[in-house]
Amino acid sequence: MNEGQQRKAEVLARVTAGSIGPPEAATLLRVTVRQVYNLMKQYEEKGMACVVHGNTGRIPVHRTPQEVEQTIAQLAGPGGKYHDFNASHMHELLRDLDGIHIGRSTLDRILKRLEVRSPSSPKRRTKRRRRERSSAEGMMVQIDASPHDWLEGRGPRMVLVGAIDDATGKVLFLVFRPTEDQVGYLLLFRHVALTFGLPITYYHDRHSMLRSPKKPDLDDELAGRQPQSELQRVMDELGVASIAALSPEAKGRVERLWRTLQDRLLREMRLAGVSTMEEANAFLPKFITRYNARFAVAPADPNTAWVPVRPDMDLSYYFSVRETRTVANDHTISWYRKPILLLRRAGETSLAKQKVTVHTDPEGALHVYQGKQRLCHKVLEKRPERPAAVPAPEVPSERAKQDPKAAARKAGWLYGGSVGPQRPQAGDRGRHA
Repeated sequence: MNEGQQRKAEVLARVTAGSIGPPEAATLLRVTVRQVYNLMKQYEEKGMACVVHGNTGRIPVHRTPQEVEQTIAQLAGPGGKYHDFNASHMHELLRDLDGIHIGRSTLDRILKRLEVRSPSSPKRRTKRRRRERSSAEGMMVQIDASPHDWLEGRGPRMVLVGAIDDATGKVLFLVFRPTEDQVGYLLLFRHVALTFGLPITYYHDRHSMLRSPKKPDLDDELAGRQPQSELQRVMDELGVASIAALSPEAKGRVERLWRTLQDRLLREMRLAGVSTMEEANAFLPKFITRYNARFAVAPADPNTAWVPVRPDMDLSYYFSVRETRTVANDHTISWYRKPILLLRRAGETSLAKQKVTVHTDPEGALHVYQGKQRLCHKVLEKRPERPAAVPAPEVPSERAKQDPKAAARKAGWLYGGSVGPQRPQAGDRGRHA
């Protein structure tokens, strides 16, 4: 079954199980409720086979014969008499001279599928209009990451994660990371929020960390939500709009920043003898100050658009990666093969069988939450092992007490009428079997 048929089968199975009703199924399948009842009747009679169309796997009656396609490939291929003819001209000659009656669009499609003709002409270069800067600082912050040999072979290759204000061109944050990862962007979000405030918009590329490529499943469609990546969730909970650029030119300010830094920052770190990631990150604050003094401009509107964060904001709740766990009956959750014990005070309600979230901040510290309430916990090295069960001693039956040889025969110690560890002879195997 293809993806659409699998989806239809899953919806019908949920209706049968009673988890959703026919109206919800009609919304998911984009049909009427009456059609859902008809599908359910077929599902009860045929099972999964009802979602597969009857023509699936059949060869269409109007399909061009294989022999005709091979003849066209020989005539239009290298060395063929029509090798340099266009599709329209070839269509006329095939009809008049070779007796091959085929549609012009069908001929063009066959030529492209057989790779006799190029699939399409080269696309024209898109011309874009220049976008004006944002009017006030904090209205738009462009973020991106640049992989480069920043240490020129003196150390490992690194990725520079950074943010630049669109209105002023001021660098707000830079950090070196081994790869473009979630930790780098979480550090960026937290630093910008604590130093300047929350911007109105984050402008970024279409990386899967910043924009989830997943399609909504049935539960998402029923709840009316779109799949989100962890970083999308952070921006959404902070109330910051997220815009994914359709091209690198759309976020040209941060792209030009990388070109400038690969010229200036790279050489200044060479003069300073920087050769490790730790030294490079320690070098960045002074460089950012000099860079902003040289290149930053005044905004058109002197009133900033930064939204200040609350002083009591729980940073570990917002600026972290989270995963959901179910609490066991002993008030523990499993976290990558390590149990976490949730500590409860006297009088507090039990959390058994409830959902909690484990938040990991950029420094790697763990925090457990139920909703927005932080829970006290303790990470255990391993679960205590249960003591091995001691087998109960066998109590001899009354018959064994009366006949000691029967107990010895049952234990496998009686051979040939004598008690002892003697193996049976070859002639006795059939008798004792």
